Amino acid sequence: MHILLPPSEGKTAPSDGPTLDLTRLSFPELTQARRKVLSKLIEVSGSDDAGRILKVGKRILPEVAAQRNILDMPCAPACEVYTGVLYQAARLRADDRVIIFSGLFGITTAADLIPTYRLSMNVTLPGIGSLRQFWRHELAKAGRNEAHSSNDSKESKESNAIAQVDSAESPQPTVDMRSGAYQVTAPQGQWWSMRVVDSHGNVITHAAKHYRGLLTRALLDAEHSAHSERSDSWSKEACNALCNAERTPECIDVEQVARSLGRIEVTHDGRRHCITLLPESA
Repeated sequence: MHILLPPSEGKTAPSDGPTLDLTRLSFPELTQARRKVLSKLIEVSGSDDAGRILKVGKRILPEVAAQRNILDMPCAPACEVYTGVLYQAARLRADDRVIIFSGLFGITTAADLIPTYRLSMNVTLPGIGSLRQFWRHELAKAGRNEAHSSNDSKESKESNAIAQVDSAESPQPTVDMRSGAYQVTAPQGQWWSMRVVDSHGNVITHAAKHYRGLLTRALLDAEHSAHSERSDSWSKEACNALCNAERTPECIDVEQVARSLGRIEVTHDGRRHCITLLPESA
């Protein structure tokens, strides 16, 4: 299962830790692209037009100015730096298998060491252009390259997730929790999206982040349980209920897990399956 996440505007700056080392991030084929974006971010953060270019208000300008020294900032796992609504609900751990999209790094894992930063995907950087277009191109290029790799290193296995996400032949479903700005790649194969509505059928936006986080956590817990030979919190019957009998144990029944959050409806459009959730509290 591949879970695609956005970053969060809400971040917690690490109090200590190593400084940023782009060469040690997952998906090393993106290193040069990351270095290019990082260099421009440092340059822009020290300019008089930083707020306008980065699309932030006056309250955020001190954080933006601090990014001139981003290479000296302490880093922590991405799952600890991102602390917005979705991430509070998801309670990510470093060993959780997710792919996090971002304007600065393209994609990372939950374990990658990153600093706090301000750079949304909907920004246009001088000398680079639209970050959405930039990362769409770089990720597509990396996906094609990785599809032909036979290297079994940890880095290559992680990087291969790019090709798997965009592969129509991937047997594992993709669950897309990204907001619109971060949908720079279109999932192929069987994939799931989620929207949240109130009792009147109106789409909920901000609170939807919370429920996407809850579903992320529930799916990851189900996956961890299916992978574990011994689980203190899941019975064999519970695991079987989450896994289609014709699939391998690692193939989680996304619809069944989503039902634990409230009343749902599922619509199917070819390979896409859209979950509409009416929370119990709505």
